Amino acid sequence: MTNKSHLHYAVLNMGVSGVSAVLKIILGFISRTIFIHVLGTEFLGLNGLLTSVLVTLSLAEMGVGNAIVYSLYHPISVGDWAVVRSMMRLYQTIYRILAGIVLVIGITLIPFLPLIAGKPIKNLTVYYCILLFNSVVSYLLTYNRSLIIANECNYIVSTVDFLTYLATMLLQITTLFLWKNYSVYLVLQVFFTVIGNVVLTIIVRRKYYWKFENIKSSKVPKDVIQKLKKNVIGTFANKVGDVAVNGTVNILIAMFLNLITVGLYSNYQLVISSIQSVMFTIANAMTSTIGNIAAVNKDYESRTKLFFKHQFMTYTMAFFASAFILGSLPYFIKLWIGDKFVMPNYILIIMVEIFVINSLRLTGLVFIDAYGLAYEQRIKPFLEAAVNLSLSIIFLAFFKMGIEGILIASAFTSFFVATTYEAYVVFRYGFRKSVYIFYKKYFKVILEITINLIIVYFLTHTITIFHLNDMELFILSILLVFGVTSLSYYLFNFKRAEFKELLGVLIRKINGRDEHYN
Repeated sequence: MTNKSHLHYAVLNMGVSGVSAVLKIILGFISRTIFIHVLGTEFLGLNGLLTSVLVTLSLAEMGVGNAIVYSLYHPISVGDWAVVRSMMRLYQTIYRILAGIVLVIGITLIPFLPLIAGKPIKNLTVYYCILLFNSVVSYLLTYNRSLIIANECNYIVSTVDFLTYLATMLLQITTLFLWKNYSVYLVLQVFFTVIGNVVLTIIVRRKYYWKFENIKSSKVPKDVIQKLKKNVIGTFANKVGDVAVNGTVNILIAMFLNLITVGLYSNYQLVISSIQSVMFTIANAMTSTIGNIAAVNKDYESRTKLFFKHQFMTYTMAFFASAFILGSLPYFIKLWIGDKFVMPNYILIIMVEIFVINSLRLTGLVFIDAYGLAYEQRIKPFLEAAVNLSLSIIFLAFFKMGIEGILIASAFTSFFVATTYEAYVVFRYGFRKSVYIFYKKYFKVILEITINLIIVYFLTHTITIFHLNDMELFILSILLVFGVTSLSYYLFNFKRAEFKELLGVLIRKINGRDEHYN
């Protein structure tokens, strides 16, 4: 694939993935608003809790998905479709085994559901089993996604996912109005999970399987198997850390506090995680392009330059997104679902800190996936999990802190453990360079984001002195954030090479001209 083709697919994947992610957010808010008004806050908390339990169960996947995509980069780049065919058969078998493991583990958790929920809930087991079935069936056909993604066609997956999500939301909203039944709401989710995976399977067969027709399967090379094993171990370990830090928040809140607090927190988290998912989708859309380039390009200097270009993109998104969250989210929550759902500002400040830290980790995570470096950071997730859970329990049980204790533990772990370890792995094994050059830029952008956030917080929290209604306050906060943040961003970056290059690429794309991807 040429440099021009890499750029074309990178831009296409980022564009389609970004737009579909934004549209999914809008649909999600509409659905959630109706969900709250029809079923109430406690069902909202229950939904968040069950989702967290299933996220924890997803550990059984062991990170096979990312490892599979990485192992496909080289054979696809050199056109070795015999190896690709053999590997796809291997992955199909692996995922069938994983589906069985998830089912067994999921069933063994059923007796503990009332303990996790904090109190007896009618039909809790039924709701859980529906979601468990949804997780199990998703494994049976999902391996086909790997081939599409590895071939730099993420836009196809994003399009299918969005269309099935749209159909799911529309029918779920309709059934909520008609029957007010949570079980039907969940069954529709299962139905469209199956439909989406079936559609992707059909696309894979039509798009790729003709390449396998006259090719006999060859044995998967031993070095590929060994690399796959290492990446599975490393990616599984990473998932442990991710779930321990992010997936257990709702569970800890439910166990130490209550489901109402889970519901309040999940409203804020919906907005923040939705924005983060758009950023992740855009950042992650380049993973296959970076991986395919790395498969044939061993120039460490060009790799490092590409890293900082990507990091500048994630910094730009974090700079603006964090400002809008801090300055406008309270007004949005108040306008969206009412005063009683607004949480204290200090909670929001901690959540924004976590958002910024995790946003700036995106580039490192993308390069770890693209370069197959998950095994090299296999120790990090267990350290991450131990520190986060220990701090959370200490803050909750001994210091009697509320939700802020859990969030402070997450912020501490993400900053001092995850960021440090990931940067070391990328620069030590991916670039063969000192991690010092990373920190030199990292702390500078952290300082810039912090300065902007302080200004935004002061300005947007003084506008309440004006006698305005909720809508007017929200609009004014948006305008203030946009104006202040745009000015700050320009003043901080107008001399940077990355800024000039990013601006140049955007101008060329708008004018319809293309460029090579370095």
